Amino acid sequence: SVEVAEILPDGTHRNETIPTRTVFWAAGVQASPLGKALADATGCQLDRVGRVKVNNDCSLTDYPEIFVIGDLAHFPTGEGEPAAGLPGVAPVAIQQGRYVAKNIVRKMQRKSVSPFVYRDKGTMATIGRARAVAVIGRLKFSGLFAWLAWLFVHLMFLVGFQNRLLVFLQWAWNYFTRNRAARLITGEKVLPEVGDASLPANADAPPASDSAANRAAS
Repeated sequence: SVEVAEILPDGTHRNETIPTRTVFWAAGVQASPLGKALADATGCQLDRVGRVKVNNDCSLTDYPEIFVIGDLAHFPTGEGEPAAGLPGVAPVAIQQGRYVAKNIVRKMQRKSVSPFVYRDKGTMATIGRARAVAVIGRLKFSGLFAWLAWLFVHLMFLVGFQNRLLVFLQWAWNYFTRNRAARLITGEKVLPEVGDASLPANADAPPASDSAANRAAS
C-alpha cells in the first residue's frame, strides 16, 4: 500500500528501490457507466466505484419501480466502515434476479414484499493447475479436491447440457495439452539483467509498446 513514484526497467522506486523485472498493476474495477447514467437521470447515489445504492428490496429510493441488481448495485449489508455491500459475483446476481422477479409479480398483485436476504452458499477460487481453495460455511479445504469441486459447480451453473459438455471438453483439452492461451502484450526489446552495470541509474521506463508486465504500475 505504498505509492510508487517511478518504474524502471529493473525495479520500482519510491523511498527505496525494489529490484524486479515484473511489476503488476492492480487498479481495482469500476462499475458499468450505466450506473452514472442512471444517477444523472434519477438523482440516485453512487458508491466510490460507481455502483448504484439501492434499498433492501433492490429498488431506488425515489423510484420504487426501478430495480438494480448484480454488480451494478450497492446493496446495504450493514457491515464494514463504510459498508462494502454485497460482492459483485454471479450467485448474488442470480439470487437478486429471482427475488426481483417475484417482487414484481407481488407488486402487480398489490401484495407486500419482504427485504432481500442473500444466502451465501460458499466461495471457491482456482489458484493453479489442479489447485483451488474453497470455503463453504465453516468448512475450508484446498488442493485437488477443491479444484474438482470448483469444476463441478461451475459446470452445473451453465445453462443446458450442450453448453456443459462443450465447456467440459474445452477444459479437458486445455488441461491435458497445456494449451491455455495467455493474454500478453509483448515487444521485441530484451531488457538487461537486474543489476546490470551498463544500465544508467536514471533509466526511463520502457515505452508503451514494450511488455505490459514491464510497463505496469503497482
